[in-house]
Amino acid sequence: MTMNQSDTIAVDFTPTYRALVGDTEKMDLYLVGAGGTGSALADSLARILYHARQKGKAVSLTIIDPDIVQEANIGRQRFCQAEIGYPKASSLTLRLNTAFGLDARAVTDPFEPDMVVSGYNAPKTKKLLIGCVDDYPPRQELARTVEEGRGNIWWLDVGNAHHSGNIYMGNAVRSEQITVDKALRLCSGLPSPAVQDPVLLAPDPPAREPSAGLSCADLTLREEQSLMINTMMAAIAANYSYQWVIRSEMTSLATAVTLEPPAMTSRWITDEALRSPFGLPEEKKS
Repeated sequence: MTMNQSDTIAVDFTPTYRALVGDTEKMDLYLVGAGGTGSALADSLARILYHARQKGKAVSLTIIDPDIVQEANIGRQRFCQAEIGYPKASSLTLRLNTAFGLDARAVTDPFEPDMVVSGYNAPKTKKLLIGCVDDYPPRQELARTVEEGRGNIWWLDVGNAHHSGNIYMGNAVRSEQITVDKALRLCSGLPSPAVQDPVLLAPDPPAREPSAGLSCADLTLREEQSLMINTMMAAIAANYSYQWVIRSEMTSLATAVTLEPPAMTSRWITDEALRSPFGLPEEKKS
């Protein structure tokens, strides 16, 4: 019987790995940015913390954002009219602590690496930076923090445009920071987001559109940015965070999303995914 090409099934036998967080006595989460995506993600992080504590895990949450709630934020971000004029980080922290009985901490200053690395010398305390920022300078600071962490500080970068977005997860800035067990299909880390996509640390090209310079809230009001893209990005980032905290392992290192039309694809952890971001050649098959 002849089978049409459209009837065939493509099967990918590329071996995949699981990246292990490692032995951990305590986990510290830092949500950097409490805007459209960050404020949506904060609620999920609080639920993850609550679930983690039910399982006996020691997990903390710090929300970092220097901005205050403005009228334009209402509706697009997770704030209400009564919070206008108050710091975003403080408003979210107060609400989540009250709802879930947590002791999350708010920082109303711009992010600096010292907030994470100052006095840090305990490898069994793993740290996860969750970057929900929309500019390259804070991403440069996040990248510098990961470099100082020597593999113990992970970075989940969450960024979006008008109707699409990208998520990257990693902790290594050099290939030698990742050990691989080919027999068990395990690895000790993933390339840092800045290694996977160096453009994250570069200024955006000059924009010529009339919307250049407008905030995400303004773009949403003009219907130039989807009202749902932040919610979608937050949901995916929450699942990455859940894997890191609850399962202490990762099964993918990047996810790309678009809402026009709705589609999502993730990059699995393979030999090529672990080597190519560092510029290493593909291993020769014996």
